[in-house]
Amino acid sequence: MKTIKRIVISFILVLGLASNISLWSQDQSLSYQVILETKGEYNNLDRKSKINPDNWMNIGDFAALSQLYPILQFNSRSGDLATRLGVEANLRSYNFEKDSTRLLIQELYSQFTFKDKHYFVFGKKRLDWGSGMIWNPTNFFIQKDPLRTQNRLEGIFMLNYSYLFSESAISIYLFPDKKKENFKAAIKYDYSKDRIDAAVSFVEYGKYQQVGLDLSYGGNLFTFYGEGVLRNFSKSYKIDNNGILQIPDNRKKTFSSEFVVGGSVVFNMHLSFRGEYRFREDYLDKSQIRLFENQLPDNLMIWDAISVSKHTLFASFDYRDTYSRWSANLRTFYDPLSNQLIVSPLGVLTMNNFQIEASTIFYNNKLSIHNFQSTILLSCFF
Repeated sequence: MKTIKRIVISFILVLGLASNISLWSQDQSLSYQVILETKGEYNNLDRKSKINPDNWMNIGDFAALSQLYPILQFNSRSGDLATRLGVEANLRSYNFEKDSTRLLIQELYSQFTFKDKHYFVFGKKRLDWGSGMIWNPTNFFIQKDPLRTQNRLEGIFMLNYSYLFSESAISIYLFPDKKKENFKAAIKYDYSKDRIDAAVSFVEYGKYQQVGLDLSYGGNLFTFYGEGVLRNFSKSYKIDNNGILQIPDNRKKTFSSEFVVGGSVVFNMHLSFRGEYRFREDYLDKSQIRLFENQLPDNLMIWDAISVSKHTLFASFDYRDTYSRWSANLRTFYDPLSNQLIVSPLGVLTMNNFQIEASTIFYNNKLSIHNFQSTILLSCFF
């Protein structure tokens, strides 16, 4: 398998470099950025936690993570043909421990554009589906971390063709996998005019299907958005009425829905508000949550720090100075069925190529591991 990965990586690099070199005498540009992040975290554990009794997970009081992101884009153009080679790596080290260093390839792709209408992509690239700020149910492949302000998501290996119309685009995707049963295909139609953006998507995954709809409106002082899916599979675990854990593959394959609605309001040049509501039909209701609590910590596969039920609410107030050099943010997550509550103040200070984020996450529910977590994130941009 490692040999196959090396062959694929080498092919993408050779393809991208060859296409750019072939256009060497024409318009070219090389852009790069290096991001260095160092995060320190303090964990104040709830010693009476049902999720982690007597800290059997062996979570330390302190944790550290350093990450280096080298990002490179090489662009060439000759007449109607344009090419791009995109590379982003992630070098990370946990807790400064021996043998904890890992090198990941976040993105590695070649892109060809003809007449600014036909787009071909081959390789590992991010898939930015959905308008939700916190959750994106239409993105079948990868989800954001709701508790992190900056999400550098890992790409997914794809073959993609897109055709651009004047106000819309249609895209076809193939997602190969080493296992034939994990092969996926998708088609997506995007429409954009004035302040309205909309999209319809369809994902085929073996005997499973997902249909998605995405809509957003952007005004001068407010935005509104919503996205949702219907799918005949489940990614969640569940407990039946007999208290037996059901894994996703063994659950009844009927169509279920998940959707997100939200918006933002700008009160003035300093103060703004964001809110979002998520509904997941295939998650726990109130009676199932009681069964879930009675079987802890044996059924941790169901547990989620933010929400284990069908309903989740998010709200955020943000205050920033005139030039966005600093900001103060208060984020709140609430699950009305499980009574999970998270409150997190966040401060961000930006100085040229340097940024500091300081946050504390307070947990106020019986389904938490921590009383609170405090984090400092230092980021340098070169």
